[in-house]
Amino acid sequence: MHEGTISARLARFITASVRASGTPMWRFERFPDLAPEVLDDDLARISTPSALALWEQLTLTEPGSAIGALITEGTPLGTFGVWDYLISTGDDLAGSLKVAIDHLACIGDAGAEKLRVIEDGRTFTVRHATGSWVPDVVEAIDLFALAMIATRASAATQRPVVPLQVTLTHRPPRTYRRLAAFFGTRNIVFDAPHNSITFADNDVRARLPKATPGLQQILTEHAVLTLSASKPVLQWHDRFRATLGAALREDAASLDRVAQRLAMSPRTLQRRLAEHGTSWREELEQTRHQQAMELLRRTDLPLHSIATRVGYSDARALRRAVRRWEGRSPNLVRRDPVRVGGPAEA
Repeated sequence: MHEGTISARLARFITASVRASGTPMWRFERFPDLAPEVLDDDLARISTPSALALWEQLTLTEPGSAIGALITEGTPLGTFGVWDYLISTGDDLAGSLKVAIDHLACIGDAGAEKLRVIEDGRTFTVRHATGSWVPDVVEAIDLFALAMIATRASAATQRPVVPLQVTLTHRPPRTYRRLAAFFGTRNIVFDAPHNSITFADNDVRARLPKATPGLQQILTEHAVLTLSASKPVLQWHDRFRATLGAALREDAASLDRVAQRLAMSPRTLQRRLAEHGTSWREELEQTRHQQAMELLRRTDLPLHSIATRVGYSDARALRRAVRRWEGRSPNLVRRDPVRVGGPAEA
């Protein structure tokens, strides 16, 4: 299933969206599974924490979390590989969407993302839910998922398919009008129990223009073979560090929370770390060091903001940590960013 990872195609698309926003890409230079040669390999699987770092950056750009939907506008079928074609080659949209949802792992993290179809003979609804990450990131991913269903529905049928209703568990964003224009309806319900998109049954039962007998079965077999041949770029220890780094950025870097994200008990996590010759305390210290140095050298954020971002109570605690790591004050680190580590010279 490759839980904890997404496809290189999806990661490549999100990376391109971040770059198109004008965001400096230096923050992602240290992510080994976001290197260009990795993203260009369609058999590579990118860690979900690395993808979340990209999503987090996207939500900081205009127009905020609504960008999760808006970045899908105009993306042609094929952008997301075989998953796109599963939606467009079945007999009708209803059946094709079900097949694509069953093979969600071809594009996304099937362990973190849940898609469910609900039918009542009059309407066809797809519900979506994702992990418990930073609220803005969750909202962006929810909107992205619903937007993918909407854009792929129109592309597969080769005509505009306007949803009867879109529901979101989130509060109304400032960009409501743009979302209404994107989905083609003002019937968007916020603070709802579920994230969902609902179509008229007639819209999803019409025969698809590209329906070809037997083709979807061939593509399904190809999807299974491709997924079985793909491999995560990061080994377990690297994935743990990526998860810890993401949790620290989200102010959720406790042993219990990180263990939960890795789908294991805290005791098992500690045992796995011991097998790698390290410990939770050592890993947390190393990750705080890395992120604090990066923020000091690359940004103009005040010390109290950096302290909060790396899990310290105040700027004084950060100053003590920087002296322990670098043998000098944060201000000296900023004045002389080239020098790395080591005690101060006498």
